[in-house]
Amino acid sequence: MTRKSTTILALISALALLFGFEASAKVTTVLNSNVPPGFGQGGYIEAATVDNFADPDSGGTLTMQGVRMIVPKNSVLQFPANTLKWRDLFDPTVSAPVNDVAPSIHAGKTGLALLDNPSQVRGVSPYLPFNAIVLGNIDVKGTTINNVTGLKNPPGTYIVGLILPVGQDIGNVGQGFITFIDYAKGRFEVGGTVGKQNTGTVIEINDPTGRYGLPHSPDPRWSVDNENPTIASGNGYPMCVPRVATPPGDPDCPLFNRPLNPPVGAPGHDPIFPPGVPLQALMMPATPSPPPPSSTQPDPWKQAPLMLGDYIAYAGVLYKNVPNAIVTNFKTQTYISANTVGVDKLGIYTAPGTADKVGPAYVQLARGVVGTGGNINGTNVLPNATLGIVGGNIPLPEPRNNIVIVGFVTDSTQLVDIIAVDIDPGSGAESCRILGTQLPEPGFVVGGIARGNKGRFRFEVGKGNFQPTTRVYSAYSRHGQLQLPNQASTIPPSPQICVDPDAPAPILSGGNGLLSGQYHAPMFTFQYPDAPPGFPSIPSNFDNQPFLVQGEGGNPSAGPLAPQPPICPDSGGVPTCQP
Repeated sequence: MTRKSTTILALISALALLFGFEASAKVTTVLNSNVPPGFGQGGYIEAATVDNFADPDSGGTLTMQGVRMIVPKNSVLQFPANTLKWRDLFDPTVSAPVNDVAPSIHAGKTGLALLDNPSQVRGVSPYLPFNAIVLGNIDVKGTTINNVTGLKNPPGTYIVGLILPVGQDIGNVGQGFITFIDYAKGRFEVGGTVGKQNTGTVIEINDPTGRYGLPHSPDPRWSVDNENPTIASGNGYPMCVPRVATPPGDPDCPLFNRPLNPPVGAPGHDPIFPPGVPLQALMMPATPSPPPPSSTQPDPWKQAPLMLGDYIAYAGVLYKNVPNAIVTNFKTQTYISANTVGVDKLGIYTAPGTADKVGPAYVQLARGVVGTGGNINGTNVLPNATLGIVGGNIPLPEPRNNIVIVGFVTDSTQLVDIIAVDIDPGSGAESCRILGTQLPEPGFVVGGIARGNKGRFRFEVGKGNFQPTTRVYSAYSRHGQLQLPNQASTIPPSPQICVDPDAPAPILSGGNGLLSGQYHAPMFTFQYPDAPPGFPSIPSNFDNQPFLVQGEGGNPSAGPLAPQPPICPDSGGVPTCQP
């Protein structure tokens, strides 16, 4: 399993906290040293270290706002559209540019921490600060073991449970019209003068494998998701930047997948838009198998190209064209290396039915929130005579048993299964646990074609049985899964992921294209239970998350977090804080 991504819809709606699957942080004050409270840190990455670079699963330390936190062994962290191990941040082969130039990174450093370049030397990363959101528990009693010294950590040590997401500022998000496309470089501009270069914000898709256009990346840690489209229409149809201009055009990103609005009165004319502009609501024809190369009809087996005039939203990382240059003009000297691009107002729909009969359909996840449960019996605090603590019970009136999964599917006639992806801690094998099933919304008809919220599904439950929580959640359309055979990319075929028992059997072509009909994404918003006012803050219940306490068999974590964020261990079915 590689990174399973978020979507641009969530990016724009959650500017304040980066992404739609963003972490829900809480800041606490320790008043009872029997109880290890949960903590949340959000801010610039000031310093980062790795315990043992020779160990691919090594942890280290992370300093933010002057607080030095222990990053446990086997820690996995989420970038906007990528999943990495902690040690990967320090590996120059992971961050090496692909067909791009990038600022250098000092040996043994991440290039993300302010102290990786304290003198702000031009051409050395970071050029701008990077940030993260971190959740964990405070070891108030000093019981956890340090992986370097083998000794107990001092009381008050912050132990990290999750890091999600890592970003630059607030994600460098923006919206606007595409006003210029540079096909030779695989770049486009937003918010400039139509047809005139160097007048808008320059966007280059961070795509080291060439899934959505020319392969290039200044730093693949900030790449797109090459298994779940993060370059997509507003309803999840995969998009691309043509690798060559038309003519001759890009056969894997064909212009005929963006037909123009016919003249007024002609069949297929959309009355909402003027003639001659790309249709903003398009129904792909039923196409049960890939058409011959000579075909020029809209083809659901292929991506649709970004075009001049498209209104998009984007998010990424700011880079200089020349890393050691002094910037005097941001439009001509910098660009956004985008991991997410959404053509928000474009709806491309696929034929109703099943994949074997009509061809592929596509799914997108836009928002996710899940509660981690909690014990309704509260938390017991045992007496501590030294501290003058008599003890008692911390009530938990509101366990977090909620879930929200929102997304789109291009075939609105088929049910969508909402799935928690359980991962075997020994083998790393994935299995699908169905949490619920939704019928997508039908949309509303304008100009003879349904559009708007067509294909949207919303699984929103205030209280339910969704435990245990997992790192990855997914949505499967009962349209069926189908691996596309013909997408230009340097990556090998996608491995088969967990199979939805209620959907048709996946059709695997042996190609290296996207697996349609499903979407995997990491959960960015875990909501942890906490005590009500007037009581000590309780630990975040990371122990209720198997992917942290058991590991995932190398998919991606190799084992449990070590050390584990401290908790109050179970005693007689109730978390009990020891003296």
